Amino acid sequence: MVRNCIIKAAAAISIALCSVVGATAQTWGVRTSMDVTFPSGGTKLYDTGAGLSIGGVASFDLPRNFYVEPSLYFSYTGFSSKGLAEFDDQSYLDGTARLYSLRVPVYVGWHHDISPLMQLGIATGPYVNVNLSARQGLQANFDAAVPLPDKTVDLFKHGWKRVDAGWGISLSMTFAQAYYVGLSTGVSFTPLASYGNRDKKVRIHRHVLAVSLGYNF
Repeated sequence: MVRNCIIKAAAAISIALCSVVGATAQTWGVRTSMDVTFPSGGTKLYDTGAGLSIGGVASFDLPRNFYVEPSLYFSYTGFSSKGLAEFDDQSYLDGTARLYSLRVPVYVGWHHDISPLMQLGIATGPYVNVNLSARQGLQANFDAAVPLPDKTVDLFKHGWKRVDAGWGISLSMTFAQAYYVGLSTGVSFTPLASYGNRDKKVRIHRHVLAVSLGYNF
């Protein structure tokens, strides 16, 4: 109940802020990042994942060097399965789970001007992932009574979620008011996947560490 309220609140804030970006944003920027994803709760099934994100940000100045920064990213994450991890009684996970998402963070931050050409920033806030596609190959379990052929499955039909959310923190340096370098982390508070019966319950949360480069216009 509380978790659903948090997701809805974060989504509402994201939509409301993004709707006024064009009229009031003081700074626009583009960002690209290398993402490392840690699938807690699914460590028996998946290794640490790697991916890329690219998107845009808009910054709204507030008093006392504070700012609000909504963003929109398109991201890809690949989770490699560990060996022949069991998917069900007839199949094993095979290869990489490929996940494509739109991520909408809304951060509140504070910046400090170290020098006229160097600015330190720290920001935190919620983010929502809208997952567009999640697919993975399955390999037949030949010990099953009726082995199924190898195939690719839509993971959304097997417990993966269309929406998940978390809380992020970022630390950044901006040079000459334009060139951006950032380090960020995100802790998931809703599952990316939840499936199975009581004896074999699987709940996967994705926690993220990212290194970003960008440019402010």
